[in-house]
Amino acid sequence: MAAVVGVLIACTSTVAGTASPGGPPDLEAALSVQLPGLRPVDPPPPPWQLCTTAPGTRAPRLDPALGEPVTRGYASEEMALYAYAWATSAPMVAEAILGQAEMEAPDCTSAPPSPGGGAGARTVDGWTGSGWSGVTIRTAVSGPGPAVDETRLVHAEEVVVLVIAAGDEPDLRRVDDYLAAVADRLR
Repeated sequence: MAAVVGVLIACTSTVAGTASPGGPPDLEAALSVQLPGLRPVDPPPPPWQLCTTAPGTRAPRLDPALGEPVTRGYASEEMALYAYAWATSAPMVAEAILGQAEMEAPDCTSAPPSPGGGAGARTVDGWTGSGWSGVTIRTAVSGPGPAVDETRLVHAEEVVVLVIAAGDEPDLRRVDDYLAAVADRLR
């Protein structure tokens, strides 16, 4: 009898990183979304800082406990889109990671960039859509080399996703569409 109980306990224990008793979500498949007009590219390593901040202000960081992400990259002449995803051990872990990032993200507005002499502005807002919730950090630089950069750190259930879109005038609807497609694949 004790052996049967031991086997049942072993079969039902949760393994770190699993999404459910059925196992972790397939992040590789979920991130492999076809985006019309964008070609696949290798993404850069994941940023561990969500933004730069003014001297003396702590920069919001991704929780190092997330480990190495599953990654995807896409590009066109107008924009680049990079996605990084992690499966945490439970929804409350993902919520805690996002909660910390949301608490620190307003510090991003302390130092809007202004490379090349252009004026820079940065905004930080909450964001929800397609079952995701989190924070978006938008940086706009005007002047001789205008650029827009949008960083979204979101979660749904136990999955945390960071999406970065950058370019002269990136179509941010593509970020919405991408996150919606990823959410559909995770269901």
